[in-house]
Amino acid sequence: MDRAVTDDLLAELADVVLRIAREVDPNGARLPEVVPLTGTEALVMRWVDRNPGSTPSAVADATALKRSNTSVALGSLVAKGMVERRPHPEDARTVQLFSTPLAGQSIARLHAHWSGVLRSALAGDERDVDATVALLTRIDAGLRDAGR
Repeated sequence: MDRAVTDDLLAELADVVLRIAREVDPNGARLPEVVPLTGTEALVMRWVDRNPGSTPSAVADATALKRSNTSVALGSLVAKGMVERRPHPEDARTVQLFSTPLAGQSIARLHAHWSGVLRSALAGDERDVDATVALLTRIDAGLRDAGR
């Protein structure tokens, strides 16, 4: 029988997620092949990469960043060659955002790094990875929906 989900258990889940995030090295700062990003840049880059064609306003809304902070991060990402701004094909006043090939390469290297770190930590016991990803994805979506 499943153990009841208590507040203490949910707090422990949050704490474990935070500890893992620190250990995985979310920015890949030690990888010379990965373009170094600040935390805000990484948050914006992740959204743009997963949602090509987003507008700066949509990115700000989705990431819960102030528009000015989003604008600064996007300017930096453009300067680093990670994001490309394109006029919207139907409305030239609107800008759409896209990941560049450099971003794709950097993200692929970072994902390979993360995969290696997690595979090593799991030491061959990968039984619950699918269920864990599904649970964490559901939590992520629930948190995003609750913030709206």
